Amino acid sequence: MRRVGSSRRGLSTIVTAGIMLSAVAVLGSAVVTWSSGNLKAFEIALSNTAVANTNKITESVSIENIAFCSNCGLANSKNVVNVTLTNTGTVSVKITQIQVNSTTITSYYYKNSPYSSSSCPPPSGASACLPATILPKQSYTVSASLKSPVKWSSQKPDTVTITTARGSVFTTQAVPS
Repeated sequence: MRRVGSSRRGLSTIVTAGIMLSAVAVLGSAVVTWSSGNLKAFEIALSNTAVANTNKITESVSIENIAFCSNCGLANSKNVVNVTLTNTGTVSVKITQIQVNSTTITSYYYKNSPYSSSSCPPPSGASACLPATILPKQSYTVSASLKSPVKWSSQKPDTVTITTARGSVFTTQAVPS
């Protein structure tokens, strides 16, 4: 007498192997799709970082002139410092902050009245508020209104620090005359 179960056992092995191969193929294609998406995202992030760092290296700002004014003769013009910046690099530079002796400038002098950084007038002429973008080979003058009671002393140099949107920092010292 023949056993019926033995012939079924061989068939179930073939079906099980087919199911296992199908599962491996589906999981393998899912892993390839997932890794491809992650690799593309990593490639984009790496490219953006490389471009940003290259632009940071090529940006260069020259602090051309610093003029201190205790009383410029106009209303609300006490403690004004004019800083002229020139972009000597090959990429545009966005100036985000100016500090005088570690004090961040938040008030700007424009024509006949001071403005805070949140209420700056639209830029016109050579002087306006920050942030400001300076194109290559162009100059820009910022008139900053310092808090009273600043007294310019011809004995002590004042440190002026410029910070860009890419994180570059440019520093110089000037002595009021």
